[in-house]
Amino acid sequence: MLHSTSVSDEGSYSCSVYGSRQHSPAVCVLGKQCWGVTYTPKHVCALKGSSVDLFCSYKYPGGHTVTESFWFITEQQVGVEAVDVREEEEYEGRVQYRQSSQNDCSMTITHLRESDAHTYRFRFHTDSTAGKYTGRPGVSLSVTDLKITVSDRSSRKHLICSSTCTLPNNPTYIWYRNGQPVYNQNTYRLYVYDSSEDAGSYSCAVRGYEELRSPAICVYGKDSCWSVTYVTQNICALIGSSVDIHGYYTFPDQQPTPQPAWYARLHPQVKELSHADDRVEVFSHRANVNTLSLKHLTESDSAEYLLRFKAPYMIHTESSAGVSLSVMGLKVNVDSPAVPGSEGQTVTLSCSSTCTLPYNPTYIWYKNGQRVSHCTSVSCSVSAVRDAVSYSCATEGNENLLSPPVYAPRNTRALMVSSGERVEGDSVTLTCSSEANPPVLTYSWFKQRAAADTLLPTDQNYSISNISSQHIGLYYCTAHNQLGQHNSTTTLLDVLYPPRNTRALMVSSGERVEGDSVTLTCSSEANPPVLNFSWFKQRAAADTLLPTGQNYSISNISSQHSGLYYCTAHNQLGQHNSTTTLLDVLYPPRVPSVTDRVSGDSVTLLCYSDSNPISNYSWYKKTGSGVILLGNSTNLTLATGAVGLFFCTAQNQFGSMDSSEYSVPTGNPAGTYAASGVTVGLFLTLTAVCLWMRRGSAAVSRRSEEASTNHDSAPVYDNISALAKTSDSTVSSDDQDEVHYSSVHFTHSHTQEVQLPKALNQGEEVEYATVNITKTKVSPQ
Repeated sequence: MLHSTSVSDEGSYSCSVYGSRQHSPAVCVLGKQCWGVTYTPKHVCALKGSSVDLFCSYKYPGGHTVTESFWFITEQQVGVEAVDVREEEEYEGRVQYRQSSQNDCSMTITHLRESDAHTYRFRFHTDSTAGKYTGRPGVSLSVTDLKITVSDRSSRKHLICSSTCTLPNNPTYIWYRNGQPVYNQNTYRLYVYDSSEDAGSYSCAVRGYEELRSPAICVYGKDSCWSVTYVTQNICALIGSSVDIHGYYTFPDQQPTPQPAWYARLHPQVKELSHADDRVEVFSHRANVNTLSLKHLTESDSAEYLLRFKAPYMIHTESSAGVSLSVMGLKVNVDSPAVPGSEGQTVTLSCSSTCTLPYNPTYIWYKNGQRVSHCTSVSCSVSAVRDAVSYSCATEGNENLLSPPVYAPRNTRALMVSSGERVEGDSVTLTCSSEANPPVLTYSWFKQRAAADTLLPTDQNYSISNISSQHIGLYYCTAHNQLGQHNSTTTLLDVLYPPRNTRALMVSSGERVEGDSVTLTCSSEANPPVLNFSWFKQRAAADTLLPTGQNYSISNISSQHSGLYYCTAHNQLGQHNSTTTLLDVLYPPRVPSVTDRVSGDSVTLLCYSDSNPISNYSWYKKTGSGVILLGNSTNLTLATGAVGLFFCTAQNQFGSMDSSEYSVPTGNPAGTYAASGVTVGLFLTLTAVCLWMRRGSAAVSRRSEEASTNHDSAPVYDNISALAKTSDSTVSSDDQDEVHYSSVHFTHSHTQEVQLPKALNQGEEVEYATVNITKTKVSPQ
C-alpha cells in the first residue's frame, strides 16, 4: 500500500507476485509522468543456437490507446525511422512478440546467431500526436558459445567449460565422452586421468541445451576419439516443414582430415544424400557439429539418417545408430454427437498427429481461415451450423502448415442416376452427393412445394417406381455430418406423358348470332407440349376434319355452322380428344313451308320455318282489300267450303318471314266463290286506277298542301295487317293516294282486327275497309 503525496512518487505502478515476471496492469498516480518501458534484465547472455526471451513491460497515461508497438535494433543510422526487427531479413521467422498481460511487451528470438548480439529497444505509438515513446536504454544481448580449455595437473588433465559471457541462473553443466554423458559431473570443471577408461573425446553443454555442445577435444589415446552421436534418436516433423538433424562427431588429428557425410537408410538400402537436391542442405556452424537440413518434408522423407565418415575412415562409425525421422501431417478428429449436424449442438475437435511433436507445441485453430482466439490447446469446442464452415489446426511457429480441414457438407448435389427422357410409368432414382470431412452421416430428401417442402424417405438415393405427372417437380437433398448440414440446389424431375384433360372452349361467352364471328380454342395438358391440334365437326355419318391449329375461327357464321365441335391434341407420346362443345347459331326464320291435310269436311294447314330460337307462327287470309289474322298457331283448320288465299308468318326476336300464298284446291263451291271474289276485286282495282289517272294533277296539288299542314300525319288503315305480302299487292306510295277499297264482309261467328307489320306501312292516306270472314259464304257489301 502506498501513502504519499510527494512529487518523487509520481509515476505508474503495478504489482506482481514475488518471483514472478508477470505484472498487473499499470496505473498512473500522483501526476501525469506515466510514460515508460521497463526491461528485466537489461543484460542477457545466451548460447549460440538457443532461444532467448527479452522481457519488458510498458506504461502510458490513461485516455490513450496504443496503435503500434515493436522492437528495433539501436545500432541503426541516426535520423532513420526505427524498423520493426521482424522485418529485418536476417530475423525472418525467428522473432515472436508475446503479450501475456495488458502491458507485456516481451520478445523471443530463436536460433540465435553470433550476429544477433545487439542492444534492443521497445517503442510504442498511441493515438495522441505526441504519444510516441521509446524505452531506453534497452536490453543488451550477448551470444556465446561453449569452449573447453585444458590444463595439465600431474597425472590428470583439468578441463574447464567456459563461455564469453555469464550465463543466467547458475546453469548446470553436462560433460560428454565420445558423445555419451559422463555421469556425476555437473559443474564447469572435469578432471580426466591418464587411463584407458578416461581416454577419449570430450565436450560440454548446459542442461536444457544439450544439443549446443562445445567443440570436442581428444584427451589421451587417439584411437579412442572416434565417435558420432546425436542429441535425439527420434524426430517428429510436419509435412511441409523443415527439420535440422544435428550430428556430433569427434576424431583425432588425422591426415587427410576425415570428411563427414549424411546417409539415409530405408531398410535395407543405404544411400548418400546428394547436395544437388534443392531440399537437402548440409552445413557446419559449430565445431564437431554437422547439420543435415531437410526442407519441404514429405511423407517419403521418413527414414533413418546417419552421419558417417567417408572412406577410409567409415569403419570407425559404421556401426553407430542414426536418427529416425517421422514425417506426418496434423489431423483434426471430430467427436460424434448424439444427433449429427443439429444446429447449435456442441462438437469437440482435437488436433492429432501420428508421432509426438517436440517442445510441447502451442496449437492454433482456424475457422473458415480465420484464427479462433478462444482455442489454444490440442482440443477446441465448436457449434454445429447450417452454413458452410470448416476448421483446421496448426502449431505455433508453423502457422502455414495447417491440417487438412474438417468441414460441414458442401457442394451438395442432387442428380438423376440415369440420363435420358423419363416417361410416365418408368422408374427413376435420384442420388445425393456431397463433399464433407468427416464423411456425410445421413441424407434427407425433399420435394419443393409452395406452402411447405415435403420430407421424403431418408437415404443417399431416393427411388420412385411407376412415375406419373404427379411426381413432376423440384427435388433437393440435405447432407448432414457432425459439423452441420448443407442443402443441394434443386433438380427437376420431368415426366413425359401424352395429352390429357383436353378441352374445346369458346373464346368469348354470350349468344352467337348469324353474321357474327366466333373462335374455338383447344387446351390440353401434355409433356412434352402439344405439337399440333386438330378440329372436327361431329356428324352422323362421319366427322368432318377442319383446319388444324389450337384455335379454329369462323367469320360470318350461319346456321350451317351450328353443331358439336371437338379437338384432338397430339404430342410425341399420343393423342387425346376433347369432349364436344356446342356452337349454337341464332338466326331469323327462313321462308316457311305450308302443307295441307284433308280430313272429312275440313282441311288443316301446317306451317313450318327453320329458325333459332324456335319461331312463333301466325295465320292470315288475304282478301282483295287486305289481310286478316286468323290465329296464332302452327296449324290452321278450314271448313271444306272455305275459299281464299292463306299464308303464315314465322317470327322470333331476330326477324320474321312469310310463307307463299296457299289456296284451297278447286272442284268445290268454296273454290268457285273464291274465284268470283278475286274477279270482283280486280275489277274494283282497275276502276280505282282510272279514277286516279283522271284526278292525278289535282291530287298532286292537294298532297303539297297537306304535306305542309300535316307533315307528320300517317296513312290510315282500317285494322288491316300483313298487306302487300306479294308483289301483285304492292304498289308505290304515289299510287296509293286517294284510293278507296270497298269493304268485303264474310259473315260468321266473329270478326278480328289486326295490325299490319311495319314492312307494309308504306302508303300515305290509304284507307282499307274491314274484312270479315264467314264460314258459309262471301258477299260483297
